[in-house]
Formats: sequence, C-alpha cells, structure tokens
Amino acid sequence: MLRLFMAFGLLVSIAAALLVAWAHQLPGVMRPDRDAPRSYLITNAGLLDPATGSVQANGHVLVIDGRIERVGTGALPARPDGVELINAGGRVLMPGLIDMHVHVFDETDLAAGLARGVTTVRNMGGFPFHLPLAARIERGEILGPRLLTTGPILNEVGGRNGNLLHEAVEGADEARASVRRQYAAGFRDLKLYSNLSRESFAAIREEAAGLGMTMSGHPVEGTDADPVDFAASLAAGFQTLEHTESIVWHALNDETDPEGVRQLARQIAASGTMIDPTLVVHENLARIVETGGTHITRPAMASYNPVVAGFEQENFEFWSQYPHDDRSRMQAFYVEFTGALHAAGVRLTVGTDSGVMVTPHGVSTVREMEILVDAGLTAPEAIRAATLNGAEALGLDGQIGCLAPGCAADLILVAGDPTQEIAWLYQVDAVMRDGRWLDRDTLAALEAAGHHPSSLRTWWRLGQHLRAIG
Repeated sequence: MLRLFMAFGLLVSIAAALLVAWAHQLPGVMRPDRDAPRSYLITNAGLLDPATGSVQANGHVLVIDGRIERVGTGALPARPDGVELINAGGRVLMPGLIDMHVHVFDETDLAAGLARGVTTVRNMGGFPFHLPLAARIERGEILGPRLLTTGPILNEVGGRNGNLLHEAVEGADEARASVRRQYAAGFRDLKLYSNLSRESFAAIREEAAGLGMTMSGHPVEGTDADPVDFAASLAAGFQTLEHTESIVWHALNDETDPEGVRQLARQIAASGTMIDPTLVVHENLARIVETGGTHITRPAMASYNPVVAGFEQENFEFWSQYPHDDRSRMQAFYVEFTGALHAAGVRLTVGTDSGVMVTPHGVSTVREMEILVDAGLTAPEAIRAATLNGAEALGLDGQIGCLAPGCAADLILVAGDPTQEIAWLYQVDAVMRDGRWLDRDTLAALEAAGHHPSSLRTWWRLGQHLRAIG
C-alpha cells in the first residue's frame, strides 16, 4: 500500500510539473536565436532625433553589439567585419517608444507591444514573475520590450478603490514592513495608490528614501477622516504622477473652472513633477458609454487577457450604462487640462494603462500620442514625450529613447514621417530591439502571438501574487 501511495504521489508530482511546464510554454517567435547578429549598419534612412524633433535625410546608424556606435549623414563609415547591412529605403528611423504605464499579466502582452514599436515598458504593479521575466529578456532568452516594474501596488486597508491585487497596509509599521519586503524581493520602484493614509504615506516616503527606492503613482488622497492635500504628492519626489483623471479629481474636485486649471497647472510646473496623463484609458471608458458596451468587442481587443476581462465584466456593465454626456464631457476636459499642463511647462510622458480597462497593449501607445496632439502638443513634442521624457523619468536618459552614440539600439523603422503625422506610427515596418532586427514577418508573428494570452499562465501568476502579498 505504501508503495502504491508513493507511486501515486510521484505521478501527481510529474503531472503538476508537466502542467507548470506547459503553462510557461511561449510562442516560438518569442524565443529568439541568441546567435543572431546584433551589429548592423543601417543606411539610406531618414533619421528622426527626438532631441531636435526633425528628420535628416540620407542618414546612417552603426550598431555594434546592441548599442549605437555612430549616427550620421552623407558618406558611410567603413563597415567592420561581421556587421550586417540594411538599406532603410528612405524610411524614417527613430528610437522605439516607451510606454510608462502598462499592466503585464502574460508574456504575450509584451509581444503585442513590441509588434507596435514599443521597446520599453514600465509595469505598474509588480507580481513575482515580473523581475525574473525582465532578467530573461535582458539576457536575450525571451524577445520582448525592456521590462521595468514597480513593486505590488501599495494601498490602505479599507480604502476606497481597494483591489484584491493591492498590497494593503494599515499604519506606519505595516507600510514600512511592506516597503522593506518589496526591496528584499528585488523591486526598486514603488507604486502608490490613491487612498493611503497620511501616516502610511509618510512612512513609505521615509523608508523608500532610506533604501534608495523611487516612487510613482496616483496622487495620494488620504482617508475621508484625514484627507491629504494634493501638494503632498507634488512634494513626494515621484518619478511620475499618474492619470490626469486622478489629478483632476483630487486637486480640482472635478471642477472645470478655467482659472483653477491655470493655477493648478502652474503649481505642478513649479514642482518639477512629470505627469503621465494616460488619456487613452479614459477615452476607452467614454467609448464604452458611447457605444453601450460594444467598444469592448472591437478588433484591437483580440490581445486583451480573457482572465482580466472576466474580472472587469462588472465594471464594463457599469460603464456601458453610465450617463453618456457626463463621461464624454469629462474626457474632453481631461484632454483640455493636459493641454494646460503642457502650456504651463509641465513635462509629460506617454503611458496607457494597457492591460486593464479595455486598453490593449501596443496599439494604445500610439493612440495616446494622438490624443496628446489633440491636447495641443505638436507631433515632435508627442514623440519626445514617448522617448526622451520617459527615459528621463526612469533615470535612463542617454541610455534609451535616444538616437545618439551610446544609446541602446532600440529603434523603429516607420513608413512615413511621424513628425508630420503621428498616425504614421501605426505603420511600423521593422523594429530593432537590443540590436536584434525584427522584419515585417517577425512583427506579424509577434502581433499574432499577442492575440493568444494564456489564461492558465495568468491564473498561475495571480495565485503567486496573492500568496506573496498575503
């Protein structure tokens, strides 16, 4: 009997191991040839440098081992041995896009982003699998955008807008302990949510400063009994403050008074805080209202995680019955307010909230840039927001989002000039990620992979996360 029991246990263990292995099986296109070249000379390109916002014709870029070695126009440099030659055919070459606010539940989320020219993402709510995944990407084991991540979202026990996936704290001691736990787990950036108490907020700030951790997140509102002034978030030293909608709610109480808008914009500009508007997610909520819910079934949603959609179904039903005029009016105001921020000198980044609230990865990044143009930015300014500004906010200026010697060879080749029309960014013909050249066929395969997120992997990661924050 004992032998039978042991045999049964062994079979269960083997079955579980096989199930885990299957759950982690990725589409073939996401497993790159690690011996493929990472050194290229790209010629006959229109060079779009976001630092100048202009395109130079007849340009070339020399890439050696995944980094830009030389950028120039006119006569070509000598091509070292082992360097592959690519003729850009006069198309526009520029840095890849940085999406500052995504939620990654599955590796295929990354495939969908890379297929659209997003070469760096910041995941805004860490799970245990994110840091190992980021390391595997950097080692060239998995093909995807550079993955940066905050730790698990920090919020107060019993606060409004609480979520099962948040790491809930109560008071200073628990807040400090959570920061230390996230640091020990390997996270170096914290994500703060709206309803932290004054006590917890202060403790997190102090503990993070002592450990050398950065912070990003929503403006912290405090509790109903002890609200926190908006100025406290501006003074907190956030990498970015997230969501125009949250700022308008907290600082303006949703009031649309023009003078109040101008004063707030000047206040934010004076603080030096960078803002990540995430207008596209608010637009998608408005579209749910406008379409009575059919916006949820649009073709771009093919890459949306079905597990997440299941969790959000109640929200979808709520928004589909929301008063149409009110949501559309507020969305228009968020765009207007973002324009006021820009006019006041506030530096903006490009983030989407992709992965949640019917906002799919990849295509939403370009849509966010289009909305920024609607808000009053020029196309070159929107491009700067999606490249240089994001890099600066992340402390990676001079390393990513740039077209200069020493920058990472994260590049995109575009059919037309996006400084004249942002919509050209929907037509990415090729991507270079860490020196690896991805042609149209590869991008098509990545797009297809992005349409098949794994529910099993997602459930597995959710379980890991809940145990970790437990």
